[in-house]
Amino acid sequence: MQPHIKSHLRSIASLTAVLAILTIGSQLQTAQFPSTNDIWRAQIGGLRSFTRAQRNPYPNSQKHRIALRLQKRLRRKGNRATPSVDVLAKAVESRQKLLSRNITVTFSTDEDSEHTVWDVSAQKYPLWISPSITMNDAKFVMNPDQIKKSFEDESIVTVNPPIHAILRNVQLKEDDRSVSRATIEGTAHNGYLPDTDLIASSIAKTFHTDLEEISIPLEKEEGRIINMTDLDLGDLRLWATGRSDYRGSTYARSYNVQKALNEHVQNTVVAPGDTYSFNSTLNGPVSVANGWRMAKVIFNGGDLEPAPGGGICQASTTVFRAIVNAGFPIVERRSHSLYVSYYKKHGVGIDATIYPGSQDLTFLNDTDNYLVIQSYNEGSEAFVNIFGTPDGRTVALEGPYFTSTAPDGFSYRGRGIATNEIVWVQSVNYSNGENREYQIGSRYKTLPQSLAREYEPAEVIHTSAPLAQVNE
Repeated sequence: MQPHIKSHLRSIASLTAVLAILTIGSQLQTAQFPSTNDIWRAQIGGLRSFTRAQRNPYPNSQKHRIALRLQKRLRRKGNRATPSVDVLAKAVESRQKLLSRNITVTFSTDEDSEHTVWDVSAQKYPLWISPSITMNDAKFVMNPDQIKKSFEDESIVTVNPPIHAILRNVQLKEDDRSVSRATIEGTAHNGYLPDTDLIASSIAKTFHTDLEEISIPLEKEEGRIINMTDLDLGDLRLWATGRSDYRGSTYARSYNVQKALNEHVQNTVVAPGDTYSFNSTLNGPVSVANGWRMAKVIFNGGDLEPAPGGGICQASTTVFRAIVNAGFPIVERRSHSLYVSYYKKHGVGIDATIYPGSQDLTFLNDTDNYLVIQSYNEGSEAFVNIFGTPDGRTVALEGPYFTSTAPDGFSYRGRGIATNEIVWVQSVNYSNGENREYQIGSRYKTLPQSLAREYEPAEVIHTSAPLAQVNE
């Protein structure tokens, strides 16, 4: 074959091969096979997904995302050894639970079961939540120090603190017609000093429970009389308290009550083995010349007439209640002839009338130490506090009993209770095991028929020293 023919054939074969290749390429494109660029993009995308999966192998939940950011933050701060993201996620979950908690905190006192109510939540006080993170553990807890700070900064509870009085001197009485007195700076008062550490820890613990309410009692602390003399007066702690209320009294009667409390009963002293006389505290005749006002007094068993000192019996009644609560032997006492509504509160039927020259209120200090009596008023409330060295005796009062509420077989002075009488039973238990029982009866000209229905029968009131009080 000639050379030029061979060359022509080779050209035709090459062209055919090119056409074949182009045809195959066109068919492949028609079949939608990935292009080179598509292949590269798929490879890069898969690599990125693989890299993300390696870098974040945890569930794509909010708590895990927060936990991952927390872990990074901890590491940026130099904490290279941090808990795992799963551990941190559980801690984040516990924090969210704390943030959802709302708790009502009620602070109670002896006088008021709901003295202060404090509604708290971690959302309101976010600084109360503190992290506690170690190498292998993480949690969020309530911080008692932050709770304590909020409690103090916001003055959540407002209470009166205890007040101590300073005894500077004692002037002993000269005879049975006078009374021993002390010179005392101030009047001792019980009060409250909230235990902020206990309060804060109690609230913190409650957040980690399912409780929605918590009641925290505020412990009362007694005011004391501090003896600064050389005379051994014993331990002058509050032994017993008497209370009465003269709300509704006229100005003149209120004046006489306060004068008797603040000028005459106040700071009297009873030596061991001595007998206290209320009339001796009055320092002379009850007359206008001695500063007493004219107010109504009971005469002849049933007549109400103006006289100097009307209302003094409110003070003697309050003293009598303190004596009863302390468990001291009563030497002389008489109830009023008329039922007086002023004496209903804090011990109905426990009252004592006095009239200088004919009727007194007296009791025996049967302890081995001195007693100091302080008295005062807060508004219309009268208080008499007896301070001394408690000897372990306890007192319980049972009553009040009326003719319609007395237990079956109950006997007063060898008979049943009359319709115009109120009777209490006082039990005094001594530390040596001895027990003495007394009946405190009051007989009036008449009694309101509805009075007996206001009191539960056989009510027992414990008035154990050193703090005692008769309630309604």
